[in-house]
Amino acid sequence: MLNAETPRLKFALYGAHSSLGSAVLCELLSRQHEAVALINDFNSITARPGLRAKAGDLFDAASVSRSVAGMDGVICLFDSPSVPTAPDATLVGQPQDLYQAVYTLLLGMTEVGVERLLLVADFNAHAEESELAAALQLIASHPLKWTLVDASTAEEGLSIEDFSNIEGLPSNDPRTKLRRIAAAMVDELVQPQHLHQQIQFRL
Repeated sequence: MLNAETPRLKFALYGAHSSLGSAVLCELLSRQHEAVALINDFNSITARPGLRAKAGDLFDAASVSRSVAGMDGVICLFDSPSVPTAPDATLVGQPQDLYQAVYTLLLGMTEVGVERLLLVADFNAHAEESELAAALQLIASHPLKWTLVDASTAEEGLSIEDFSNIEGLPSNDPRTKLRRIAAAMVDELVQPQHLHQQIQFRL
């Protein structure tokens, strides 16, 4: 339960339809924060108290600015298959790699004064990609209050309802593990302990 001393914060989430995204939304809502899912299809998410949806293209700085304005922080699950992009982005040759995501997040968030970013990706899976080093170098030099989270979003198909009651589930159940990771991520957002650092979570 939220008490008078607990601030109610607003967080925008890219990748809401992944299992980890659902766990993060469940964790945010259980703490009575406001969650804004940045998605392409508004009909793809069920309305509930504290949760709303907005359109957003992760790979366009102007869209990032419009989508995250007024937020206390942004969570980006980069590897989620549901990360929103412009429908014709690939047709016009717009890059959609990790470097472009970092570039547009930093530019768009700075434009509207949103300072807190949690960027989640399986960095081991991207290790062989040429843009990874450039992306890490770009964010390392930026004054934004960022934290990199090395975590896989491979476990798919779980919804908010799957995470709403995990009491009694074994510790090795994917729902228990993902909800635990989500809780740690929200803790880091609300009370940062690893600014300008990379932390790791594994299922």
